[in-house]
Amino acid sequence: MTGASMNGTDHLSDKVQAKLRKLQALAERGEGGEKANAQRMLEKLLARHGLSLDDLADERGEIRWFPAANRFDRRLAAQIMAKIGNTDDPGIYTSKQRPKLVGVETTPAEAVEFGLHYDTLRKALAEHFGDAFSAFVQANRLFSSLPSDDQPAALSERDFRVMSMAAAVPITPINPRLEHAKEVPHA
Repeated sequence: MTGASMNGTDHLSDKVQAKLRKLQALAERGEGGEKANAQRMLEKLLARHGLSLDDLADERGEIRWFPAANRFDRRLAAQIMAKIGNTDDPGIYTSKQRPKLVGVETTPAEAVEFGLHYDTLRKALAEHFGDAFSAFVQANRLFSSLPSDDQPAALSERDFRVMSMAAAVPITPINPRLEHAKEVPHA
């Protein structure tokens, strides 16, 4: 979150401003009881500081930078912004000076919502890619065929998920250049 000041909130600490913006985002975009609870908390906090919702209505878009280790992080950022902004053309930026960051053009309330989505979904996507790699290895049998001395471990929920994915992965055909002899003749 940037330290940009809000209209009537210049006197508030960054921590209080951030809390107000988070509550505003939840009150606007939350669901059910979460939304109602956030609205009540927002109204109390605004009253305590002598502010109104108009004081929070800073709708200027600003570019905010988030970590993006690879092209999938950048694509994920674009998808999240498309959802949050309900647009087919989200404002996404990259910079040669900041190669490991992605810039998103957001209002303060959108920045809070983007941050919540991005942090959670980025971790989930990395985990999913790990599962997909394991499924690819299993489907293509990219492991030793020698018997193992280890006792087979109980299958976890992740193991079942990977097995299910592996069943859907098409086996990649490889044309071998060398034939493997079963038995080596002695001279």
